[in-house]
Amino acid sequence: MIKQPKFPASHEDRHLLCQEEVDGPLQDILDQATTHGWGTLETISAMEEVLKNMRIAYAEDPDPAEDPPNDSGDAIDFGAFPSADRLVDAYVRERGKS
Repeated sequence: MIKQPKFPASHEDRHLLCQEEVDGPLQDILDQATTHGWGTLETISAMEEVLKNMRIAYAEDPDPAEDPPNDSGDAIDFGAFPSADRLVDAYVRERGKS
């Protein structure tokens, strides 16, 4: 479980505390993946790619929750997920640069 920050955003060591807080959950993901047959470096590479794509998606739309819903009128249509759509688009663009 990630704890809330002990320091204000302006504190010089806040980023270190954040790294400490996310380290455990990331280790848990790595452990789960390797337990299920994925290689350690393979998993780390996948995590890096996912984080890179999340950064791109965030840069394009920092708060997708504020986007208006895409209501088609269909009772089972939960609307578009703009952050996922943008993430895929960004991923495809970045893969094309390689």
